[in-house]
Amino acid sequence: MTATVTETPSDVVAAARHVAATLAEHADSVDSEAAFPAASVAALHRAGLLAPVLDRSLSDLVAIAAELGKACGSTSMIWAMHQVQLACVARHHGGSAPLRTALKDIVVDGTLIASVTSEAGIGGSLRTSGAALERHGDRVRLTKRAPTVSYGAYACAYLVTARRDAQAAAGDQIAVLAPADACALTPAGPPWNPMGMRGTCSPGFEFHTEVPAGYVLTDPFERIASATMVPLSHLLWAACWFGIAAAAFRRAQQAVRGRMRGNPDLVDPRLAEAAGRMDQMEAALAATARRFEPIWADPGAVDEHGGPTLTLAVNNLKVTVSTLAVDVAVAALEICGMPGYAEAGPLSVARPLRDLYSARLMIGNERLMNANARLSLWKRA
Repeated sequence: MTATVTETPSDVVAAARHVAATLAEHADSVDSEAAFPAASVAALHRAGLLAPVLDRSLSDLVAIAAELGKACGSTSMIWAMHQVQLACVARHHGGSAPLRTALKDIVVDGTLIASVTSEAGIGGSLRTSGAALERHGDRVRLTKRAPTVSYGAYACAYLVTARRDAQAAAGDQIAVLAPADACALTPAGPPWNPMGMRGTCSPGFEFHTEVPAGYVLTDPFERIASATMVPLSHLLWAACWFGIAAAAFRRAQQAVRGRMRGNPDLVDPRLAEAAGRMDQMEAALAATARRFEPIWADPGAVDEHGGPTLTLAVNNLKVTVSTLAVDVAVAALEICGMPGYAEAGPLSVARPLRDLYSARLMIGNERLMNANARLSLWKRA
């Protein structure tokens, strides 16, 4: 099944639309207080929506992310990040009994896995690590300084990247699932007070863990990243941004409809331009999901269906949607005028716009375009 955002909803997508009311109820306080959306995450668990990545299609996952994004950008992004970490463990544990048990407990308990892939001093490169795994008999230790760990203080486990050992090259990486009770997190850096996506609670931490060696994922991180983490992240992040943009677009529609009640000629052509950008984002999501589908069905298919063409596709999706979503929100602001500029009110687009400006920074667009420029040197026209 290919992913479109407007197809007839499945049961889980219908559930997402229902639970979105709870997310919307808490969204303003989550934003104003930069607070973790505990009530919204609990509602997702009660609705059976914290682990659909384990048995649902890309179509469902993209649609759920979009529905949640319409209600609360922060909660939708937390959900998306958690799905990615779950998928990495489920698809690459290599049969490890400790990892299978940990995964089952996380799903049953409705708790979250956070990502500790960022690292100070490596320039934001996912595929580079400075920290190295230390092996002590049947246990491993790891210390790492991460400039951002989304919902790190609220997770029950962490998926952490590092060099295989102290002699390994920076790109010879592994991933470790570290339960929270085996970790020590010390705040590192300024308090969390960002412009948008405030409820993701993503400050920096000095991270230390010691766990049994069975918690190291079997596949090398290079394979985990190419078959699961990178393409799924870009798909689900983009779907969240699409949903946030859809919320802003709806407010623009509402503003124009209100004006047209008094004068039917007061239609606004900027609404048509924004609608075109929404269509572009939806088409990009569907096309990229189709490109990723064989690998989603079988991670081993990355050898045949991955490589530079997939990298180009997912990078282009991220850059395209992170740019167009902001364009839609800006258009909505201009259409709504001062009611859109207000922090509160039925036409306010302040929170969607602030949330969406984070999209260009989550793996910087310039970095991705530089990578795509190099790959495009060998692209067949």
